[in-house]
Amino acid sequence: FMDDNEGSWDSVDNYLKIEVLGHCGCGEDTDILIYVRDFLKKLDKQEWGDYEDIPYMFLCGWSDKEGYSEHGTTARCSWLTEKGKELLNDLNKVLTK
Repeated sequence: FMDDNEGSWDSVDNYLKIEVLGHCGCGEDTDILIYVRDFLKKLDKQEWGDYEDIPYMFLCGWSDKEGYSEHGTTARCSWLTEKGKELLNDLNKVLTK
C-alpha cells in the first residue's frame, strides 16, 4: 500500500494504526482500531458519553486536536468532520475484511 506521501506499507491497516493513529505497531493493534472506530461511530450517531468517562473525554480532545471532530460549547458533544468521516469509513473497510 502506498500512502499519499509515497510511503510504502505492507497493509492499509498497518498504515492506519501506525501513520494515522500514531501507534507503535506492537501488540494487538486490531483492538485499537476497533476502539477508535467505535468512538467515531458514537460521534457520528450523536451517542455522546459522560464527563465522568475519562477515556471518552480523552478521545474527544484527541479527535478535535487531530481534526477528526469539532465541538461547540462542550467537547463531550462533538461531531465528525469530513476528515473524521473519512477515517471512520477507512476503519470500517479494514475491519470488515
